[in-house]
Amino acid sequence: MNKLITFIEEKMVPKVSKVTNLNYFIALRSGFLVIMPLTIIGSLFLLIMDFPIPGYSDFMASIFGSDWSSYLSSASKATFDMLGLFTAGTFAYKLAETYEMDRLSNMVLAMVSYIVVTPKEVLTETNEIVGNVLPFNWLGTKGVITAMIVAVLTVEVTRLCEKKNLIIKMPESVPDMVSKAFSSLIPGFLVVSVMLILGGIATHFSGSLHELIYSIIQIPLQGFTSNVWIIAIVGGLNGFLWWFGVHPTVVNSIMYPLLNANSVENLDLYQQGKLTFETGNVGTTQMLDQFATIGGAGITLGLVIAMLIVAKSSRLKAMSKLSAVPSLFNINEPIVFGLPIMFNPLLLIPVTLAPIISVLIAYFAMAIGFMPIFNGVLAPWTTPPIVSGFLVAGWQGAVVQVIAVAVSVVIYYPFVKALDQQYLNDEKVGA
Repeated sequence: MNKLITFIEEKMVPKVSKVTNLNYFIALRSGFLVIMPLTIIGSLFLLIMDFPIPGYSDFMASIFGSDWSSYLSSASKATFDMLGLFTAGTFAYKLAETYEMDRLSNMVLAMVSYIVVTPKEVLTETNEIVGNVLPFNWLGTKGVITAMIVAVLTVEVTRLCEKKNLIIKMPESVPDMVSKAFSSLIPGFLVVSVMLILGGIATHFSGSLHELIYSIIQIPLQGFTSNVWIIAIVGGLNGFLWWFGVHPTVVNSIMYPLLNANSVENLDLYQQGKLTFETGNVGTTQMLDQFATIGGAGITLGLVIAMLIVAKSSRLKAMSKLSAVPSLFNINEPIVFGLPIMFNPLLLIPVTLAPIISVLIAYFAMAIGFMPIFNGVLAPWTTPPIVSGFLVAGWQGAVVQVIAVAVSVVIYYPFVKALDQQYLNDEKVGA
């Protein structure tokens, strides 16, 4: 273990630090730290809406009415479902700061640019197209990659204009605020023009820039089926894509219809008394929700436990405490954006590897006859581990979850140890 930690610290960290010390990575990390409190606020309201206790929803409905959760959903929509827009603004703000440019104007311009390339219509359940609206699905985490591209282009185009002196200069007697407002006119016009061109090109191919990026990620996944190896890959992709800031729904939205169908088929076989390991489907919703994403995509419950064991730095101690409760309910946005996992070179390997190993452990438990194959019973995705394992696969499922989490802690441990040392060094420098 010590050799692995030494290898990570001495060989891996120096090589990747050259990349992560670039202005883009520094600005991105700083921008997400600004957003982090919003993810915690959203997590709390999400738990209130979907607390995994039988009868909870009915109890709340009897007090507050049948549509009580729809009222609270405004809180999650204003946080999770706006992260793309916020990312465009905060990333641009911090990137402009590294270039010693005007931060506020770049932030506002990046958010405007993000709206320019965002679709302005939604399709209702009755297949009716409603125009002049902004869809939440593209304003949230599904639009994070687009937000990063927009932020970089906004700041770099503005920076180029300043270098080439393509700005309106006002007399020195004019107040600074007024002067800055006029100096941003030409860069702002050029930035919005660039976004309109990009949006127009993307519309020709895929409806919008958001959808084009989304489809580029989706297409390689179309050939996936639902066997154990594909579920293992999907579990790994959940963590891998989260590392890039891409929400796992990019993968899961493709897989869930097939996984749900497999689960229903298992239920039919169970009711007929024909469900066995040979006849049933391993690739089901339960495998993805209860064994590939324990604590959230990447099996981040293992990461939180490793942090609680290892943490000596103030930053890691704080994040482990903030992330512990949400992770118990499989909500890991606080740790993804707050630690952060995103673009953290030390966490790319474990966040990808842990879910793959967890799926294979569950599969092996089924193959040897220890854990029964899933019989169609579903557990809400916010159900804590052990409880969810018991619901979908009996006490054996709970035991397998404990084993999977323990293994994930071992996987994360050396990387967390190295990360903690890195944060300790940063704190000593800043002291």
